[in-house]
Amino acid sequence: MSDVVLFEQREGVGIITINKPKANQLSHEVFEGMRATLDLCEMNKDIRAIVITGSGERIFCAGADLSAGLGGYSPADFLKRGQDVWNKIEDFPKPVVAALNGHALGGGCELALACHFRIMKKGANIGLTETNLGIMPGYGGTLRLPRFIGRAKALEYMILGKQMNSDEAFSLGIANRLSEEGKTLDDAVAFALDLAKRPPLSTRTLLKIFSMSPSLSPEQHLKVEREELAKLFGTKDMIEGMTAFAQKRDPVFKGE
Repeated sequence: MSDVVLFEQREGVGIITINKPKANQLSHEVFEGMRATLDLCEMNKDIRAIVITGSGERIFCAGADLSAGLGGYSPADFLKRGQDVWNKIEDFPKPVVAALNGHALGGGCELALACHFRIMKKGANIGLTETNLGIMPGYGGTLRLPRFIGRAKALEYMILGKQMNSDEAFSLGIANRLSEEGKTLDDAVAFALDLAKRPPLSTRTLLKIFSMSPSLSPEQHLKVEREELAKLFGTKDMIEGMTAFAQKRDPVFKGE
């Protein structure tokens, strides 16, 4: 692992931390560190869920660190690398939870939107604020924010460069849960541990369908749904779930 991307494991949860004080900004090194760490988490069968957070308690991620340069890439290629990592998170076969321990702005907001779930500290802000710098979102924000709050509202926030507070983010469905100061990471890990206890094959299939859904017609979506469910019939996890239910005990799922 690199100095700018830290990793630790708590039981079945892998924790990825962007470690670039003062603002946990994004750079070529951060993208490469996150990509490599995600690859390791995907291969590790003991890790069943991921938490992504930022160091400190003030800023989750404040977007791209343009002062650090583009790592020798053109602007378009640099943005493509960031998009690729965020796409990898959105398509990840294990649940990914963003622990928003502080403000998530610009590219940091886009990272949060790429995650499957968001636990947000009360009092933190989130927003696509790039137009305040004379630019625009470039890591998938124009694609993902409208999915949460609709086209017109998303365009309003992006053109005006507005931030939304935690209460607003929760009411709009961006934040799954709100957390008290100093408890965001622990709350996110606790939530991720609950996710990690769920049947891995079912979870992976649900994540796959949700990732595919925006590009499918309703008929195609239903076809994928029934085909993927059919694959789960007869798995050891299904047998364990049915047996545990009949025996009135908690199931132990192994992803088989």
